[in-house]
Amino acid sequence: MRRSTLLCALLLLASCHTTRERLRSPNRTDALPFSNAVTADGLCFLAGTLGVDPATGKPPADPEQEVQLMLDNFAAALALDGLTADDLVSVTVFCPDLTLYETFNKVYASAFTQGFPARAFIGSGPLLRGCRFEIQGIAARR
Repeated sequence: MRRSTLLCALLLLASCHTTRERLRSPNRTDALPFSNAVTADGLCFLAGTLGVDPATGKPPADPEQEVQLMLDNFAAALALDGLTADDLVSVTVFCPDLTLYETFNKVYASAFTQGFPARAFIGSGPLLRGCRFEIQGIAARR
């Protein structure tokens, strides 16, 4: 299936009159106007997730620690809907410094036990809170 056809199908599915549930982590203390995830018809659409230390609101100095923290936060958002990283079908990663591609991959590979989802790694402008990485994704129930 062509990429544009798949995207149109996903957008159509998401816009249909379906049962939707907005999931928000119970330990979030911010008042930002978004949900950690939204589920619709067996799909879970995950919001962008950063690797920030909850105590400081900043990323760790070490990029590998930032990736691990980001993936842990992403796993927590998946768990809100009873899902794991192995349920992901697509992820998009944003990174302002493409020289960190291998650093990211080194940690990212350890998050999966049953194969990898489709993924885009996109060079971006600056990310919130001085982060080097942000991830968003779509998971599907098996």
